[in-house]
Amino acid sequence: MGHQRLGKLPTHRYLPDIVRYLVTGGAPTAPLVEQVTEVSRDALKHALRDPVFVEALWLLIRLPQAAASKDFGAALADIGMGARPPTSVTELMVAYNSALERVQRRVHAGATDLGDIAREAGAAALAEAVEAGMPMWSPTAADVQASVAALRSPEKFGALAHHFHANIVERVIHYYVDRTLHKLVGADRVARSVHDLATYNSAIRRHCIEAALIMRAFARDWLGKNQYRDGKDISRDGARRFSAFAVEKIGNELKNRKGPK
Repeated sequence: MGHQRLGKLPTHRYLPDIVRYLVTGGAPTAPLVEQVTEVSRDALKHALRDPVFVEALWLLIRLPQAAASKDFGAALADIGMGARPPTSVTELMVAYNSALERVQRRVHAGATDLGDIAREAGAAALAEAVEAGMPMWSPTAADVQASVAALRSPEKFGALAHHFHANIVERVIHYYVDRTLHKLVGADRVARSVHDLATYNSAIRRHCIEAALIMRAFARDWLGKNQYRDGKDISRDGARRFSAFAVEKIGNELKNRKGPK
């Protein structure tokens, strides 16, 4: 559909090591995770030029503000998420994904797989955050709106931005690893059995969460300054600039966590 595959990105200098580990096996889990993660550093830099990535982050910033407004429906329409307030988390996810899919169709020629990764990462982070603030039994449309609106606080946005970027790094890693999954399992390989892959995947997830942890304080302070102190209405360009700093910070953290060669 006109996508530029991630495989066409400039070859990273650590990619041969990744291929060697996956094909020949025998690599301990920790070094493999550290080496594979290096690929995400380039992917994050390229994501800054993907309009879907920027839109996914921008909606995570603006959606809670919309939910806190007097007219939730009108505020949703202003940010391209329809004019009907969601009555469930499922409806919210449909509106979020639909808004990003429209951007993908609009910028068809410039769309990349990183846009799909960003859309999935944003939806997962948003769903997790909203569900955490919902009552356990029979949530209403008002509960959905209140839970979304609560994410406008700098502290909760910090957690949301943290998980969004961690999700992207994790999905980029799996983008490369999963295509050779059959070569990971076997005697003297990364995983001796399919059951061991759960431990392997958990190690990747933990690695990504820890690498992106620096985002929490940075995102919290950024939103607090721009939205609450300066009263700014965050634009897409503002979201892009914010993410540029975030990518640099996470990239440095990934480099530091690469481990011994």
